[in-house]
Amino acid sequence: MLTRGFKWTLGLACAAWLGASARAQPVAYTHALPASSVTFSATQMGVLMKGRFKTVSAQVDFVPADLARSHVTVAVQAASVDAGSAQTNALLTGADWLAAQADPQARFVSSSFAPDGPGRYWLSGIFSVKGHSQPLRVLVNTHPAGADLVMDASFNLDRTSFGLGTGSWADTSVVAASIPVQVHLVVAPQ
Repeated sequence: MLTRGFKWTLGLACAAWLGASARAQPVAYTHALPASSVTFSATQMGVLMKGRFKTVSAQVDFVPADLARSHVTVAVQAASVDAGSAQTNALLTGADWLAAQADPQARFVSSSFAPDGPGRYWLSGIFSVKGHSQPLRVLVNTHPAGADLVMDASFNLDRTSFGLGTGSWADTSVVAASIPVQVHLVVAPQ
């Protein structure tokens, strides 16, 4: 036979657990903040060149507790490339490189997340630029920044697979085939 005090304590514990369960919804990160960036580097005749895209947009629905529901789309405006000089920028937005007029966006659309330890996820999807699309798998490292979440990924893009650098730029001894890319997303919760 349960005593009145035990029943009362048991009732309080159940109410507290139910209340906590109702509040403990998985956190969903959905709003990419202006601090997000996409940068790159390239080696031209042995000299390292760095650049960035000034216009980056991202659609994010990242729920660490429900990876099957999570997805990310990151897009950059090709015409927003900034490699440090107007002459280089004009070259990069032209037909031999990004072909910004014909294909204004480079984008990555995820298809799946897979965990790889605390705060680490393999993200698979399709990367498209200059009319070429290929599968891409990248390791994403995440960490909290206050209430926000930082998502960082780095990968090497083989420019020859996407028709980047045609004509006199096709020679990989002039500009290396591998273009390191860094993606930095700062995402706010829903």
